[in-house]
Amino acid sequence: MLKLRYYQRTALDKFFEYVAENHGKHPLIVMPTGSGKGPLQAAIIKRMLEYEDTRVLLITHQQELIKQNYIELEKIMDGEMDAGVYSAGLNCRDLRNRIIFAGIQSVYKKAFALGKFDLILVDECHMVNAESSGMYRSFFDAMEIINPRIVIAGLSATPYRMKSGLLTEGKSALFDDIAYEVGVKELIDPNHFKNTLKKQYLSNIVSKNSVVKVDLEKIKKTAGEYNLQEMEKRFNIDEKVKAAVREIIEYSHNRKKVLVFTAGIKHCENVHAEFMLNFKTARMVHSGRTPEENEKTIKNFKAGKFKYLINVNVLTTGFNVPDIDCIAMLRATMSPGLYCQIAGRGLRMAEGKKDCLFLDYGNNVLRHGPIDMITPRGTNGRKTGKAPVKECPECHSLLHLSLRKCPDCGFEYPEQRPNHEKSAVSAELISTYKKPVEYMVNRVKYSKHTKKGKVTSIRVDYYIGFFQIISEWVCIDHEGFAKRKAVEWIEKRTEKNIKSVDSFMSLCQFVKAPKKIVVDENKRWPEIINYEF
Repeated sequence: MLKLRYYQRTALDKFFEYVAENHGKHPLIVMPTGSGKGPLQAAIIKRMLEYEDTRVLLITHQQELIKQNYIELEKIMDGEMDAGVYSAGLNCRDLRNRIIFAGIQSVYKKAFALGKFDLILVDECHMVNAESSGMYRSFFDAMEIINPRIVIAGLSATPYRMKSGLLTEGKSALFDDIAYEVGVKELIDPNHFKNTLKKQYLSNIVSKNSVVKVDLEKIKKTAGEYNLQEMEKRFNIDEKVKAAVREIIEYSHNRKKVLVFTAGIKHCENVHAEFMLNFKTARMVHSGRTPEENEKTIKNFKAGKFKYLINVNVLTTGFNVPDIDCIAMLRATMSPGLYCQIAGRGLRMAEGKKDCLFLDYGNNVLRHGPIDMITPRGTNGRKTGKAPVKECPECHSLLHLSLRKCPDCGFEYPEQRPNHEKSAVSAELISTYKKPVEYMVNRVKYSKHTKKGKVTSIRVDYYIGFFQIISEWVCIDHEGFAKRKAVEWIEKRTEKNIKSVDSFMSLCQFVKAPKKIVVDENKRWPEIINYEF
């Protein structure tokens, strides 16, 4: 019997709580790569099967994920389960089991053959088309005809798309709310205030920018991403390839397994050839090779038969090798999701693994910032703010903007740089962790917050010092998860019957105000996590 970690148990409870209270809504669960979405999915399925005649479909886009998810369910069910697989690639076409694991490419036209399901779990749900079309959408439309009360739930480490923002935003959004989310820092740092068992669940990642520089100026953009052919030409220059490979070998001399992401097939082959000249234990996988060749290569890499595995977008999702302790990103991307998925290959823990070194050859960390502080584009396609990261000019370590002194080489920035901090960042690819701060509240102001095209909410301003304000928004006029949180917030402060923004504003003089608030300042905007009345 598989034992769930504390955050997996919480995610399980929050999921069923959300489904019970929000009929007709489709939730998201957000968990970092390596945190154990497979066991959580298995636990959700097991609980679903406690209800008579229920059926569950777990669907994804990749064969490897189908196999991994099936194995996780076997563990938690002790091998006794009515489960089948529908995947042409795996040569299985089971139709009538209570649990079906399926590949979307195989079933998107087979909804009526598969029949009625009560729950669909979508693994790596950021792959669902943002528009109301595509394989996933046509399949879900058919499933909702078969069962209008079906719940479609998504799981992902990256709940956003490059162009359209969060998966819960936009006119065509499939998912309604994030029912549960756990952060990278909470699972890396045992001392994080949300880490209830004070254990480390994910590996630390440290990053270095490359000495080898690739000119990314004036590359055309296609659908918001670098034009792949132009980008590959910039990276696939002979002297750049040679210099990058030498540098990767130098930085990774004491590393066990190294994963290299390249800009295209020709680039991948040239990088592989250069590794073989300098260091014989390297292999490559890409779409130009047969599935059998790629599968055998990956199997040998997992077994430790060679050190360097070079690939082109093959190993971004569903690739579970815990002892990867170095990742070289020999490409650039405008996609925060792709960047996080690549970096996430190094987050898993393994025996003897201290951390994972991330070597960035495309200025991706400088472009996007730490992987736990990604700001996705909104529905207007814009992304605000600047990545809070800078490169040390001496040793090329990537540091938080606030640091005055590089912790690796000792380089000190000029005195005039603002916002100095006394301590070094422990992991440059993960933002600096700050303990929650307590503030005494001088007074509280309530106001009606309106925004064109948005549902009205209550803005609460806490005055905590000389002209310092921390704000939060209470969404009592919203629906689903946001409304439930607002009701809980109001019930802690008054016994009055308040069911709307207008009724709150008319009765706000009866609302109890806290004398102290506790604030988490690790996110882009401060978040109030506790109150003392």
